[in-house]
Amino acid sequence: MPLPPPSMPVASPLPFDHAPDGPVRLYALIPSAGSGSRSGAAGPKQYQRLAGQRVIDHTVQAFLQVGLLSGVGVVVAPDDRVYASADPRVRVWHVGGATRAHSVYNGLLALAGSGARGTDWVLVHDAARCLIRPHDIERLIQTLMDDPVGGLLALPLPDTLKQASPDTPDPRVTVTVPRSDKWLAQTPQMFRIGALTRALQADEASGFDGITDEASAIERAGMSPKLVAGPARNVKVTYPEDFALAEALLMTPQMTPSTTDMTRLRIGEGWDVHALVPGRRLMLGGIHIPHHSGLLGHSDADALLHAITDALLGAAALGDIGTLFPDHDPQFEGADSSRLLAHAWEQVTRQGYALANLDATVIAQAPRLGAYKTQMQTHIANLLGVRTDQVNIKAKTAEKLGPVGQGLSIECRAVALLVKAG
Repeated sequence: MPLPPPSMPVASPLPFDHAPDGPVRLYALIPSAGSGSRSGAAGPKQYQRLAGQRVIDHTVQAFLQVGLLSGVGVVVAPDDRVYASADPRVRVWHVGGATRAHSVYNGLLALAGSGARGTDWVLVHDAARCLIRPHDIERLIQTLMDDPVGGLLALPLPDTLKQASPDTPDPRVTVTVPRSDKWLAQTPQMFRIGALTRALQADEASGFDGITDEASAIERAGMSPKLVAGPARNVKVTYPEDFALAEALLMTPQMTPSTTDMTRLRIGEGWDVHALVPGRRLMLGGIHIPHHSGLLGHSDADALLHAITDALLGAAALGDIGTLFPDHDPQFEGADSSRLLAHAWEQVTRQGYALANLDATVIAQAPRLGAYKTQMQTHIANLLGVRTDQVNIKAKTAEKLGPVGQGLSIECRAVALLVKAG
């Protein structure tokens, strides 16, 4: 069931106090109102791109693949104009607060005001933990559904723990702390909506002082959350070096002999050809190439971008460029093919795919394209939000054979390898 728009409550009693009984539902709540100042990135870290998508998109898609959830709520800052989702299962609430706890509290009120009940479960997850996998979420749910309190994913401390001398620029070890009972808290953290809201409400007057996660609020309320062993890869992207690690993990398929894992790899092929005619600008790979003729077509006729678009759509089983942008539709007359590719790529990433690599070939007798290949590569990589070394452009002639060899047309081919997130 999709989440409806919120009706924000402003005073007690809480909006779910008198909600009718019914089957227990589960919701995900993703606070995403932070500035990410430690990441070193320009702008909030949750909007930085990794493996072709924003950090938060990887996170939300993992939860959308969990069929047990009734909906996903994303809490952003009141003035946030960046995040939006076309998926009807996702609701975006502009009620973020000054702290994470405040954002979660406001999100819970919005969730409850939208019809959720106190007995329903909520899974609160950091937007920046973009490496969470659907099966880890499902395992947490199955473990906690019958638990009287709820709990969280956590990682048993693997390293020796040292306590340092406080408040000194030259820290020294004061003691080695036993690690056998120490855990590193992760998310999701799963609790009853009513219990978590009341626990946070009790700390609202103090500005949620000392509340660093949902479990700490539940603990302060006198309850003991259950620890569920989480995966080591479920890291929170915080510092600049975390981005490289996260991207490497997102781009690396978790390969096992099983057929299920192999189907995460998808290959698509694209091909296009256009006639060369006088009086048209020659556009290839989003770059204007000086030449006495240009490619004839309904849009700007960029055959290279068209072939790449078809390769990406084909790999994701989303049809082809003609289905998405019909050549008889007047709105696409003279259209910039870079914009068409960007729109098609958005459709592909919504299905949970990331680009592993793209290889394309331009076959043209003239003009010579060697000097423009790097520009094309950079432009295409920027459009797809990937590294330039994930895109390869080759230029060939037709050895004066056929229409291409006679300078009457230009042909382009592309092959794309996609990886399904999860």
